[in-house]
Amino acid sequence: MAFYVSFWVCKTGVRKPHFCWPLFSGPMMGCGIWVLHYMVMQAHHHNHVLRYDIMKTLLSLLIVVVGCSLGFGCFLFKKLRKNNHIVAALIFSGSAAGMHYLGMAAVISSEDWKVNNGYIALSLGVIFVTYLIMLRLTYQMLVMTRRNDSFANFYRLGATTVLCMGVSAMHILGTNHTHSSGMMSQSMEMHTVDYIEDTIAIPLVMLVGLVFLLVIFIWFFDFKERLSNEKLKKELIEKNLQLKKMAQHDSLTHLPNRFYLQKHLNTLFSKQINPLFILFIDLDGFKRVNDVWGHAIGDELLVKISQMLKDVVGNEGFVARIGGDEFIIEVSQKEKQEVIKIAQKLLSKISGRYELSATTVDFLSASIGVSVYPEHGQDVATLLKKADVAMYYIKDKGKNNVTFYDEIEMPLPI
Repeated sequence: MAFYVSFWVCKTGVRKPHFCWPLFSGPMMGCGIWVLHYMVMQAHHHNHVLRYDIMKTLLSLLIVVVGCSLGFGCFLFKKLRKNNHIVAALIFSGSAAGMHYLGMAAVISSEDWKVNNGYIALSLGVIFVTYLIMLRLTYQMLVMTRRNDSFANFYRLGATTVLCMGVSAMHILGTNHTHSSGMMSQSMEMHTVDYIEDTIAIPLVMLVGLVFLLVIFIWFFDFKERLSNEKLKKELIEKNLQLKKMAQHDSLTHLPNRFYLQKHLNTLFSKQINPLFILFIDLDGFKRVNDVWGHAIGDELLVKISQMLKDVVGNEGFVARIGGDEFIIEVSQKEKQEVIKIAQKLLSKISGRYELSATTVDFLSASIGVSVYPEHGQDVATLLKKADVAMYYIKDKGKNNVTFYDEIEMPLPI
């Protein structure tokens, strides 16, 4: 549990970089190793009563806590991470081994213990390799934290498992073939024994309780952070959608603008089967509305006309406002006569009566010029230019009508 929480805190430190995070990860891991050591010692010598030197015991706790904190600090320092984690592994393994053998020396009458030097060397090698593997998995966890939390959890669980196995193996090897000729018997004074056991038991219980408290605290902190991140992510998505809409739509009428129109037409050109008709609409008499009643009334009129155009075209086409009182309508039809019917309906609706907040407008009309893809051009700029030429031609001829680019009687632009 303590190991898992220490990696959890380390991951949180990557999300919120700060030098204080190793101060949390290190003590958590150190306390876990320290508790595990004394649990293994008690289990290994369950037939005897072990008495500890309190000062040496507390010193062993201090060594492993400080060592693990330094190890995490070294590991999280990028310049020292280029050496394949050897420095950090040496600090971690040295503190764990120092705690273990100082903890064994803390057992009263340990001067009578006989140890096997071969097993000591083997235990040191095991714990060093363990920390190398653990640090590699931890590094992968930190990398995946920025990409995918599911994979990060997998590496964190792997690092926890490796560390548990490695520390346990070090303790077993370090205590293997140890013998004491002077173990205190059960016949010793129970008052003294109880005092010593309680002195060790209290820190153990407190540390285990601290681990669980930190688990709850970090879970709450992480859960709260996730909620905050999800809320922020949702807000960012909404803001991006709003910005995208603002960039592609007219702010007054909310119709697609010129940029969106160009992108839409280019998409249609790549897969178009039927002829594509571009209707360029310019309102006749709109300037009078702005001059007499002001731009606010003019804007109100534009909004009403935009809605009317969308209602007339429906799902048969695409409506965009490219500026001022100019609109573009794109329709795909097999027959030219169908497009003429749509254009005439538009002329009829535009020439209608508009009830506005300050006045009534009933003198509007429109001039509509039409270009055809691919007959009149292969790109958006050419088609819009030719539709514009046709629109101005019909405006000069009397307005309130529709004409196609190939029907105008004037020199064609190159």
